[in-house]
Amino acid sequence: MLNNLLLKKCLLTIAASASLFILSCTHTIDNINTTSEQNKTFEFSYQNPITSGIDKDGIRDAQIFRDGDWWYMTGTSYPHWSRQEDEASGKLNKGVILYRSKNLTDWENRGYIVQPVGKHKWYYRRFWAPEIQKVEGKYYALFNARNDELGYVGQYTGYAVSDKIEGPYTVVTEEKPLTGGNDLTFYHENGTTWAFWNQGHKKGIRFAEINLAKGEFTTEPQTAIKAGPLDYAYDDKGKLLKEPGYDGRPKPKVAKYYEWDSIGIEGAYVIKEKGTYYLFYSSWTRGYEIGYATAKSITGPWTKHSNNPFYGAMNKQVTEERGFKYTGDVNSPFNHVGHNAIFRGPDGRLWLSCHGIAHGKSPFLVMDPIWIDEDGALKSDGPTYTKQTIKLTAEQYKLVK
Repeated sequence: MLNNLLLKKCLLTIAASASLFILSCTHTIDNINTTSEQNKTFEFSYQNPITSGIDKDGIRDAQIFRDGDWWYMTGTSYPHWSRQEDEASGKLNKGVILYRSKNLTDWENRGYIVQPVGKHKWYYRRFWAPEIQKVEGKYYALFNARNDELGYVGQYTGYAVSDKIEGPYTVVTEEKPLTGGNDLTFYHENGTTWAFWNQGHKKGIRFAEINLAKGEFTTEPQTAIKAGPLDYAYDDKGKLLKEPGYDGRPKPKVAKYYEWDSIGIEGAYVIKEKGTYYLFYSSWTRGYEIGYATAKSITGPWTKHSNNPFYGAMNKQVTEERGFKYTGDVNSPFNHVGHNAIFRGPDGRLWLSCHGIAHGKSPFLVMDPIWIDEDGALKSDGPTYTKQTIKLTAEQYKLVK
């Protein structure tokens, strides 16, 4: 009997030890599998231009940003230009469009979050270069519009506000625009919001502090940067010559352009990295290209970078007609790439979003990573037009799956 008891005790001890060994091994294997999954590399691929889910007539001035579980995008919807609008048939720009995506390459139209309400308002036609900026928990839909019949000829700036990204939005600048000009953007820091916008060749890109609730500037507008120099054309009697502009209105005729951004600058966008402010802007002198200026204070002084432009595309015919040497990528399908915004991509790097126009085609989304080198200069391998593959971690891959 004693021997049997001893035998049973021995067997129980062996069984318990085996169970502990199995549990220990299982736990170790689970840890190995978890670690293996975390260390696994995933791939995200894209190819410019990106068209999936976007209106067949395209989008200009594309801005991408992340909110919650989605990537969102806004930009200038079709009709893009006044010459493409036809009031008699009701073919007008419908307002601020919003798209969303799970993977940055396939987009879903969520409709128009700000729309014209009628001829009695200043924001009636040609909604241009919208943006969405999130400031202290609220979403601000920035837009530029016109109403020639009420005296708002050209473009004027305004914005709407909402507690939710997809609206509903309430127009803050309901009764009058914020200012004359175009391409309104905001930069918010330490409880203060600054507005930047383009106000023509003479004044360049302007900025001022803004009271978002009232839709008013709290400081006098100043100029951050101006377009490059140019010479205007005059007749034998010294009278300035003019020619039709993009919207039919007469504009001064140019005799000579001196720099890549001499014709004009637009599309301001501001970020801060490593203690330096970066002011992005675009120019259409030689096609459509992107440059930037830097400053140590949001109020400047701003200095254009010597290696501008750092991104974009040249139009060979326009470049040579305006007295420049064509140095573009002869294999690129694009002749215009510009008006950018900046977002944090799935890999944690800074990315640039904008529009690109391939020869004879509509404008569509173009995006690429950018980086800042050891000297503080912006760098990019774009605009790319072949398939690009980005390595991602398991956590990063969740942002595009």
